Amino acid sequence: MARAITYVKDAERMITRARLTRQGIFVRFADDQEGLIPLEELELGAEPREIQLPSPYLLEVHLKDGRREELPWDYMRAFVDPGYRARAQEEGRRGRQLLGERLKRLRGEAGLSQEALAAKSGLSRVTIARLEAGEQDPHYETLLALARGLGLPLERLLVD
Repeated sequence: MARAITYVKDAERMITRARLTRQGIFVRFADDQEGLIPLEELELGAEPREIQLPSPYLLEVHLKDGRREELPWDYMRAFVDPGYRARAQEEGRRGRQLLGERLKRLRGEAGLSQEALAAKSGLSRVTIARLEAGEQDPHYETLLALARGLGLPLERLLVD
């Protein structure tokens, strides 16, 4: 009998199973990556009473002292997937680089120097230079200020 395999987009982000054990929390992701997160690594401050999976992206740990801790999928993924941190850092670096290239191009198309964009956006020239070089992660407010300074909708700054 043939076995059908279904590929799900972003399966590496979805938690399909979680189980509390004496040693830790066993988690399994939709892409079959699984592992145990040792309780001592979580530093919860109290013993877990139970866990719940309210969504595929978040695990709730209910502690015996009445508190509740939330563990997002990416935090858990870093424990069970040895290569996850390196891949996430590389994706972040590439994202900063692409944003920087786009910002520089749009600034050029608008005929603005870094100093002129700084004046129009209320940001410093150094911030704009760092963003264009892909050296800095922008805050949402910074992105809004850049879009305003360029006279463009935010979507144009974020998507080519």
